[in-house]
Parts: sequence; C-alpha cells; structure tokens
Amino acid sequence: MIGAGLAGCATAASLAARGWQVSLRERHAKVAQEASGNPQGVLYLKLSAHGTALSQLIVSGFGYTRRLLETLQRGTDWDNCGVLQLAFNAKEAERHAQLAAAFPEDLLQWLEQPEAQNRAGVALAHGGLYYPEGGWVHPPALCQAQATHPNIKLLSHQEAVELRRVDDQWQAFDGDHLLASAPVVVLAGAAEIKRFAQSAELPLKRIRGQITRLAQTVQSQALSTVVCAEGYVAPARLGEHTLGASFDFNSDDLTPTTAEHLGNLAMLEEISSDLVARLHIADQNVEDLQGRAAFRCTSPDYLPIVGPLADREAFTQAYAALSKDARQVPDIPCPWLDGLYVNSGHGSRGLITAPLSGELLAAWLNNEPLPVPRSVAEACHPNRFVLRQLIRGK
Repeated sequence: MIGAGLAGCATAASLAARGWQVSLRERHAKVAQEASGNPQGVLYLKLSAHGTALSQLIVSGFGYTRRLLETLQRGTDWDNCGVLQLAFNAKEAERHAQLAAAFPEDLLQWLEQPEAQNRAGVALAHGGLYYPEGGWVHPPALCQAQATHPNIKLLSHQEAVELRRVDDQWQAFDGDHLLASAPVVVLAGAAEIKRFAQSAELPLKRIRGQITRLAQTVQSQALSTVVCAEGYVAPARLGEHTLGASFDFNSDDLTPTTAEHLGNLAMLEEISSDLVARLHIADQNVEDLQGRAAFRCTSPDYLPIVGPLADREAFTQAYAALSKDARQVPDIPCPWLDGLYVNSGHGSRGLITAPLSGELLAAWLNNEPLPVPRSVAEACHPNRFVLRQLIRGK
C-alpha cells in the first residue's frame, strides 16, 4: 500500500480485515499528513436529484463511513452535529427543493430560514438543506484507527518513486534502493501516483486548498452544527473552529497565505455575519491567523479512480476497433497490469468515498460481490478514461 492518507488506510484496513498482511508505506513520519491531515473535515453529501453514479456512491459511502465513525471518540475524533447547506441564491434554493423531494427525510430535509437559524445556533440570512446525520470528522483519527489493525505494518519515511514488475512481484524503489516486493500494490498517494510510469496517464489534477483555524470564543460556542455555503465552518474541536476551504488550481506552494485567509473570512461573512461578530474577527490581525494548506486530488468527472490498472498502450491496441464502432467490442482479454490497483481522486469527498472505495478494492481482490452496483464500480474504474478516448477517436 503506497500512501497512508484516507484512501490508503481505508484500503489497508479492508484488506487486513480479510486476512491480508499489509505493508503500509508512507513518505511522512505518520499517517494523514497531507490532504487527510486537516483538523476537521465535513461529512457532507453533495448530491444530485437524478440518481447519478456519483450520487449513488456518496449515499452508500456516507452510510459506510458513519458506521466506521461509531468506533471513534465523539467530540474529539468526530461529532454528528449535523450539516446545514445554505441556499444562498434562488438557483440553490431550487436545487435544494429538488433534492428534498428526491431523498428521504432521515438523510436530508429542507429548513426555512427561522428553523435553520434555530438549528445552527447563530443568525443566518437563508434557509437550506439539513443533513441530520452529517457532522465533522478529525481525519487523522480515522486513519490512525484503521492503520492499527494487527495485520497492517506501517512503514514511515518511505517514498517510492518507481515500480518494476519482476516475475510475479511488484518491486518499489526509492531510486536505486529496493523498498519492498509484493504480488499486489495499491497506489493510494493522491496525485503523486502520476510519478509511476504505470499510472502516469491517469487524468488526476491537484487543487490547493487552505483552511483557517479560529479560536473559539464564549459567544461562538453557540454554533451547534456545521454550516456550509461556498465554504464551511464547523463547531469547535478542542477550542478551535475550522474554516475553509479555498480553491486554487494554479499554486504549487503549500505555505498558507494571508490572501487565502482573507478569502476564507469572506466566505464566513457569507455564511453568518453574526458568527463573524461572535468570533471577534474585527479584532484579529489577519497576518497572525493560523491554518494549513494541502492538495486535493480530483478527476475530470469528479468520481474517484478505483480499481485494477491495465497496460494503457496494450489496451489501446487491443480495443482499437472501438474507435470505428463503439458497439463492436473485441473478444480480447483486457491486458491488466496484474496485481496493480489504484484508489485515488477523491477530491473534497474523501471522508465519504475513500473508505467505501477501500471495500470496493478489497472486493475486486477477493472475488467478492461488489459493495456498490456494478454500474457505479464501472463509473469509478481506471479504464474509463482511455475507453472514452478510444470511442471518441482521440
């Protein structure tokens, strides 16, 4: 297992639970040090009313993650305080009405402004969708809990930069030095997996996100649920609220910036000017604000990339006929890279999609029934991108 964030730890735990001996290799000193390392992530369902593959994955993943969280410490590791998504314009209000009609009330419900404000505990200008079983999670706590399975061996400060296939084994190197050899490798290092020749063509992109940490005040203790608009703010964990997160498609620098702290504060103003006052933002020196930045990793269709990898060049040659007629699927076995799998591209939904994706990979590897409909598994499959290119004649 290469990468010990949410995707890597979840996949390792799913395999370990089935009796696999898992070597979990992480380039940092401990688990969850990059995008999975924020103090609070939001357990929030961004859904479609049209039953898309992504919506199906999110609903299933939400239920699976919620069951996992019940084993952790409520209040420090997670809290099911609910999530309120504000309808900050007419278009959002219309979308929310469609969602409220499409899903059961125990999953989400529409709240008018007075009820939403009462639920949040702070003044709000809008109503919105309330997710009663949502909340916030401390992602490192989930990763640490999963990585402690007795069948998992965590090996830190190990950064694989190359994979080679030798006989029936995959060998991981950090230059000239052999780190490990195993029949199965799962690449779970977000966009960093593009460094490997076998996964270099996967269309993963990095999006920088910065959160701002705000000290809890006596007045801000009133915030009783996560509230989202363009950004989000969570009730305090260990005396600090988490506010975020920015989206920057161009920067490769992870040093927190004052400009993005200001952007996060502007998002907070959109959520609740009352909460801005309760947090005494006007009295704070923006230059002194604390936070952290990390890279989200996402795919062009916003679905994660989960499953076995094929040899791209051999795949293109084997199924070249598809470029002429997409209905004529050649009866040729897929040229798999035997034993090589990927779990990546979770974007800002990793808390919901990564654990279930670990179960999906474990099902692939153990020849089990899949934990999601086959149509959803296929929608997440790594081969989907090269297949689309072939069909479109590119």
